This record gives sequence, structure tokens and C-alpha cells, in this order.
Amino acid sequence: MTEDTLPGNIVQPWTARVRSNLRYANLSVGATIIVLLVLAAAFAPLLAQRDPYTQNLAITFLPPGHGHIFGTDEYGRDMFARVLFGARLSLLEIALSVGMSLTIGVPLGLLAGYAGGMVDSTILWASDTLYAFPGIVLAILIVAILGPGFFDSLIAISVFAIPAYIRLARNLTLTLKGSEFSEAARALGASPGRILFRHILPNAALPILVQATLTAGDVVLTASGLSFLGLGAQPPLTEWGAMMASGRNFLGVATYLTLFPGLAITVTAMGLNLLGDGLRDRFDPRFHKG
Repeated sequence: MTEDTLPGNIVQPWTARVRSNLRYANLSVGATIIVLLVLAAAFAPLLAQRDPYTQNLAITFLPPGHGHIFGTDEYGRDMFARVLFGARLSLLEIALSVGMSLTIGVPLGLLAGYAGGMVDSTILWASDTLYAFPGIVLAILIVAILGPGFFDSLIAISVFAIPAYIRLARNLTLTLKGSEFSEAARALGASPGRILFRHILPNAALPILVQATLTAGDVVLTASGLSFLGLGAQPPLTEWGAMMASGRNFLGVATYLTLFPGLAITVTAMGLNLLGDGLRDRFDPRFHKG
């Protein structure tokens, strides 16, 4: 008797377990990467055992090893310490950029979806205007206006991420405002603000959280890209993009100066994207159909 001829109630539990493990593997891997990143940032001084800004011109361009796991840069600074402390800056970039985008985009989306009419049209028009620009181009344009710098680049990144939250919150509000709990709250005399923030927003929180996780991956890549172009964090800050920009001048001498910060950016963005995909797959009912 082959597997194809086995009764469905025998084959299905085994295949269901396999599908379940495959579905949520990205959630486990992504969560593990992010937890390790947070731990590395939190315990960077203990793990590195060196100051990332201390210069020693007597030991410049030491290759990985020789008491320096990732080698040293052109100023004799320990690359392992700089990469570890760069995790702190990346987490700060994620928290500030995503936080600003959420703070502006979600309320505007809730308002557009609930109010409708001219309010909805105006907010969508502004959102579509921002969508007309590719993200990195809009970020470069804003930084060019504000001037290069760490916090100015975060503002630029936040602005181009706002439309995604506006549209998501608007669509969720359009769906939820006609639900039974919204109608019941309205019948009991609840104000629109109470309905939005006490009833609709809590039920829309999970999709917004998934979007925030996916946006965080873009934040890391865009912030590093701006720093690499000299428009974001400026040396000697331990920002991975800025470290790659400094290291590109020595590719023929010390490839590791760009290799290790580049790997850190890649792994972090991958972990955030896997985590976002895993959360969506875990909690999206459509994923479980079939």
C-alpha cells in the first residue's frame, strides 16, 4: 500500500505537522536572529572588551585574528567592537524610524478610513504623492534638504514609510468599522475617537505589528545606504553603512573592513524579514486555508 492509497485521516496529520513546521520555521529563525542581535547590543561592552573609538596607529590593518577577531581598521580600532556597538545604533534607527512612521501614519489611516469623504480623499492624495517617489530617492531628497546627519536621515526614512501605514490602517478601519462590536459601541453612544482607539485599533494591532517588523528590515538597509553615501550617520559613529563607506577605500588591502559590517546588515535585515513573514504566516487566517 503506497502513501497515495492510505486513508486521508492517516496521511493528513503527518503532512499537517510537516507543513506547520515549514510554515513557522521562518518565525523561529527570524526571532532567534533578532534576539541574538538585541543581546549583542545589550552586552556589547562585555563581549567586545575594547572601546570601539580608541585608536592605535601601531596596529592598523591587522587581519582577523591576532587578538582582534575581526581585525583592525585604518586607525587601529577594533572592528569586532565597532560591529557590536553598531548593533546598538541599528536598533536605535529601527526604534526611532518605525516609531515616527507609526505615530504619524496609523492615526492618519484610522481617520481616513473612519471619516471617509473629503478627509479620506485628502489623506490618500498626500499618501499617493509620497508613493510616487521611490523610497531611497525620497529619502535622499529629504536629507538633501535637511542636511546629512544621523537624525536627519531617520526623519527621511520615516517619511517614506508613512504611506504604507496610512493605507494599511485605512483598509483595516474600513473593514472593522462595520463590524458588530463597532456598531454596538456606536449604538451605546461611544464617540468616534473611543471607537477608533478602544475598539478598532486593538483589533488592527497585529497586522500593523507585522508591517512594522517588515518595515524595520527596510529601515536597516536604507539607513545603511544613506550612511554609505555620506548622507546618514557620519564617522566615527559605529554605523554599519558608514563603516562600509570608510572600508571601501581599502578593499585591496583589507577586504574585511567592508565584509563584516556588510554581513551584519544582511543578517539583521534577513532576520527582520523572516520574523515579519513568520508573524504574518502565523496569524493570517488565509495562510491556513487548504
